[in-house]
Amino acid sequence: MPETRSEILPTTRIATASGRIIAVAIVIACINFASSIIITLICAILIAFVLEPAVGFLERIHIPRWLGALLMLVASIALLYLMVYGIYDRVIAFIQQFPTYGQPLKHLFANLEAMVENIKKLASGVVPASSTPQTSLPTIRLQQESHWGQYLVRGIGSVYTFIVTVMFIPFLVFFMLTGKNHIWRKTLDLFSENHREQAETVILRIGHMVRRYIFGNLMVALIATGLITPVFALMKLHFALLIGPLSAILSMIPYLGVAVAMAPPMMMALGQYASATPFIVIAVTILAVHFLAINVFTPKFVGHQVSLNALTVTIAMMFWGWLWGAAGLILAVPITAALKAVCDNVEKLKPWGAWMGEH
Repeated sequence: MPETRSEILPTTRIATASGRIIAVAIVIACINFASSIIITLICAILIAFVLEPAVGFLERIHIPRWLGALLMLVASIALLYLMVYGIYDRVIAFIQQFPTYGQPLKHLFANLEAMVENIKKLASGVVPASSTPQTSLPTIRLQQESHWGQYLVRGIGSVYTFIVTVMFIPFLVFFMLTGKNHIWRKTLDLFSENHREQAETVILRIGHMVRRYIFGNLMVALIATGLITPVFALMKLHFALLIGPLSAILSMIPYLGVAVAMAPPMMMALGQYASATPFIVIAVTILAVHFLAINVFTPKFVGHQVSLNALTVTIAMMFWGWLWGAAGLILAVPITAALKAVCDNVEKLKPWGAWMGEH
């Protein structure tokens, strides 16, 4: 007996849904497998978006585009080198003296471990011991690599892979900047004439959002550094010029920023102070600066270009952090904001863009 139309439709829908799920799984597997390449490309694209206005300005004053791209790239690398050179001595001194500051932490953890052992002994006194004699067998301990180390390098691979990947980024940025006009035309040619204007709007909006996001967060980080570091210096906290900027940058991490930003100065204070007052000052300072950054500085400098709601940001950080580790946490917000820009300008995807937005 031939199947009716009502019986065929549910089967077709199930097959379509299954196909989409399989396609999404394949895409995620490919993104995970080629993570080092994709992360390199995304970083290069973000840097090219940031440097493009300066290269365009140099081109307008009759400097060849390839020379302008080279000048901006060399200037960026030189600035990065000066920053690393400026903090290198302090970082080395901090590493050499860290065992001294780590003694109070070891003592604290030893006390916590003793408390846990006492609780275990009390629990073993409540639960009757087994009457079956236990034979003593040799214990074999396998030392595994640190989970934190695995998480930090996930998506990047080994240190060698990371170094090779970083070396490719300047070349990719240079080629993207010098060939911008050609790449722009050929990218738009990939779309039909009906959708070409829409694609141009999406790409321009993503570029504007990326520049606003990076420059805005840089300004917020500088202001937070200027507020936190003098307080640490007045407290005479050791390595205040290193710990202050580090706490300011860490405080910008969504949701976890306050707790993570407090860790470095609190660890330093444990080996330096005996009273509770410095710890209260550190906590109040970071909380106040974080409150100002979230409610005053970020809306002013970043604006509503990255208008993602809290749930979307949390899911994005969980997903990209699970997929790429630390690199995924850093790139989660820009990637998700770019996806939202696409959704906002494609008619069929506008409900998804509205779902990810704040309003």
